[in-house]
Amino acid sequence: MLPIEKDSDASQAVKACDLDKVIKKQISAMLAFGSLLGMLSSCSPSNSAAVLSSSEANSDAGAVKTITVGGSAETYEVLESLTEAYQNEHSVEFEFFPPSQSGSGMEGVKNGSLDIGAVSRALSAEDKSDGLSYVPLISTPLVLVVHDSVDSVSDLSADQLRGIYNGQITNWKTLGGPDADIVLFDLSEDESEKQLLRKAYLGDDLEISGKAITFAEDDEMLETAAITDFSIAALPLEDELEELPVRILSIDGVSPEPENLRSGDYLMALPLGLTVSDSPDSKTQAFIDLIRSDKGQSILSD
Repeated sequence: MLPIEKDSDASQAVKACDLDKVIKKQISAMLAFGSLLGMLSSCSPSNSAAVLSSSEANSDAGAVKTITVGGSAETYEVLESLTEAYQNEHSVEFEFFPPSQSGSGMEGVKNGSLDIGAVSRALSAEDKSDGLSYVPLISTPLVLVVHDSVDSVSDLSADQLRGIYNGQITNWKTLGGPDADIVLFDLSEDESEKQLLRKAYLGDDLEISGKAITFAEDDEMLETAAITDFSIAALPLEDELEELPVRILSIDGVSPEPENLRSGDYLMALPLGLTVSDSPDSKTQAFIDLIRSDKGQSILSD
């Protein structure tokens, strides 16, 4: 505002009156502006919600799907190359739970906590009736390994193998090996590997020696066998065996070579595969489709 000049009393009265009118106009304008702000403020929450909803929708649209996997440890290694190939073409992450057993993988798919169950055995009719589908991957041999300290034994007969497991044969010298007690490592009866060993050689009724040391996981058994002189164990074939101080035995003169697996001459073939729901989500189904494709089969062959 302009400064007020000094003048006569009448002039000052007139000017004061004019000033009063100007101030009232300014106040009225300010009140009107404040009312407009209030109206805008009352509209802003709905506009913000609309913007937020749009942002959330975009975020959900770009969210990365996670496929959860659990179950048999043997199958995890086979899955690595397949999941890598799938992730090269899809926005998806794979979450592998700590390895356990085939039964845990199947149960996880049944109750919805897993998208994929990794298994080292085929599904039974009961499993399939529970709404599970089976996706075969490969067959891998279950092999007998001995510590390098057992340097003069390369083959066992089926009868000798049963004698070791039931405790009738306790010293390697009996089998042409060193004069040392046999250290037998075994797996629990609910493991797929132990069930296969019984089916192929031991039989269902063979009582296992009380001196056998039982493990819940084959990874732990392998680690222990690799540092224990005069030990023997039945384990799934894997690349790590070549790096450890253990040797693979033949049984009745038959070694676990690919041609012997294909012909059926080698009796201990462990089927590795996956279980999924009969109605998997789109991302999981696309992964299964990859496995069944020529590309997936080529990866498995390699």
